[in-house]
Amino acid sequence: MLTPILAYLLSVLLLCRIAFSQYSSDQCSWKGSGLTHEGHSRDVEQVYLRCSQGSLHWLYPTGAVIVNLRPNTLSPAAARLSVCIKPSRDSHGANIYLDRAGKLRLLLREQDQAQGKVTCFSIQEGSLFIEAIPHRDISKRITSFQYELVTERTGAGAGALAGVEPQALSGEIHSYCCCCFGR
Repeated sequence: MLTPILAYLLSVLLLCRIAFSQYSSDQCSWKGSGLTHEGHSRDVEQVYLRCSQGSLHWLYPTGAVIVNLRPNTLSPAAARLSVCIKPSRDSHGANIYLDRAGKLRLLLREQDQAQGKVTCFSIQEGSLFIEAIPHRDISKRITSFQYELVTERTGAGAGALAGVEPQALSGEIHSYCCCCFGR
């Protein structure tokens, strides 16, 4: 027979496990489901990813996810980082924006993600704001991408990142990557 205290602790442990099972996150990758927010289609989830590479998988997207991509250590070189993202070819259900101080700039539309093109931007341009597109049907949707933080190379190109001139980094969204995703 369980003592009342042990029964209480087990029930609290079970409730905590259920509450945290809706999302799976480590410092590098995040997996979530909009099914847990069905009645809260305007919810915005904050995610902090602190690795040089990882992924995001959002099943049945609803509401929005703000993804803060930062290096694991602070250094002066962190200001010269760029973020490269590569959407999965079956990624759909959301638009991906850059969010800088509340101003959104479209990075990838839902239909553009199926091309799987690598898109890069300066880490100082802001966080990713991923907004679900409302759909009336219940077909399966997954917004999914890999990311990699890459450093500008100094030397031959005077700060060029993998052959891209430094001026291309200022305020432009560009599609390039030096060594991303096994290339």
